[in-house]
Amino acid sequence: MFNYIIKRFKKIVIRILALLFFLIFLLMVFLYLNYKLGDQYPNPNDLFSYVENNKTDSYLNEKNKEFLKENDIWALRLDKDGKVIEAFDKPREVKDKFEITDVADFTRYYLADYPVFTYILGDGLLIFAYPKNSLDKLPFNYYSYQNLIFNLWLVGIFIVLFLLFVYVFYRMDIRDIFKNLSPLQKAIDKLFEDDYEKLNENGELKDLALAINRANEKYNNLKKSQSKWIRGVSHDVRTPLAKISWELNKESKNDLDVKNIQDQVLKISNILEGLNLTMSLANIDKESFKAENPLKIIRKLTVDKLNENPSREIIFDNLLESPDIKIKMEPNLFYRMVENILKNSLTYTEGKITISLQNLDNKLIIKILDQGEGLSENIIKKIYEEDLTNVTKHGLGIFIAKQIADLHDGRFTLENKNPGLEVSFIFDLIG
Repeated sequence: MFNYIIKRFKKIVIRILALLFFLIFLLMVFLYLNYKLGDQYPNPNDLFSYVENNKTDSYLNEKNKEFLKENDIWALRLDKDGKVIEAFDKPREVKDKFEITDVADFTRYYLADYPVFTYILGDGLLIFAYPKNSLDKLPFNYYSYQNLIFNLWLVGIFIVLFLLFVYVFYRMDIRDIFKNLSPLQKAIDKLFEDDYEKLNENGELKDLALAINRANEKYNNLKKSQSKWIRGVSHDVRTPLAKISWELNKESKNDLDVKNIQDQVLKISNILEGLNLTMSLANIDKESFKAENPLKIIRKLTVDKLNENPSREIIFDNLLESPDIKIKMEPNLFYRMVENILKNSLTYTEGKITISLQNLDNKLIIKILDQGEGLSENIIKKIYEEDLTNVTKHGLGIFIAKQIADLHDGRFTLENKNPGLEVSFIFDLIG
């Protein structure tokens, strides 16, 4: 588990670094695109070279004007007194004569908000003006070499510090992961041991700690339950085996009570069948359960038992407000759950048996009431506690019914009436 977490954390760090390099790449792309956008207009030096190479008796001749027009650039030529002696597409707001302060101003900054570039021609000036908002002019034409070196060192230090911080955070997180997961690892190693120490269910990993504690609790409950099952089954199997042995030890085979032997074998078979069912219920996947109508299953069960026991009175009392009800269930198990209770009542009691159904507060309530003597409070307590010791005569079928009800997320209750025993199942309705 630790190796997996460390690998996952390393992947996170690698992704952070990859993201950093990706951001650097995006920055380079950004700078390149800006450079390409700046290349939309000709370089002022290239512009001057073209005009210089194609001048005649004037700088702004027809060929040069055509070139300037193609690039959306206007131009001026000034003499030594600042007077315009040549012009191409000069805007109206631009003066025809400039003072020396004007020249100093637009040489460094802008001329009427136009970015302009100035070149010396003997004792005069040649000025190229680009469209407004096309180019920016820097207010300086120098850069300190020491500042350049300092900034390069600064960038390098920042990168090193970033990588150092990533490493430090990596080590801190690894330490915290080991600190938080070490108790969990020890708990998992001792999950099924008697010296298991319950985990503290607080902190960032409280959900995992809670799940491990619950797993240990379920294991202990299962171990106790299995121990009770084994004691109960061994006790209840011992009695019929002793009777069979007593019959088989009779001196005369003619004295054998075959019917008694058959009854004892059937009793052992029923006990083992019930035990196998209780064990198999623990492995059933509830995800396979579907929304079904329990009404038709209980009706079928009632009809089946009336056909098997024509002399008995079984009353089906349907108090449902609507027959269209559904619960999440597995039909065969649900049938077996109700059948176990009904079969117990048919086997061990006389008189009528009432099966009632009703829905209340979005819940389905199933009650089975017989007219027998009921169960002792000790047996009822053992069934609730899942203790099968000395309960197999009446309680194993009831216990299996309780297990099936639990599997369906239902509630199971036993209550002695006067007379009889009332068994109730309560399930949440769907829809």
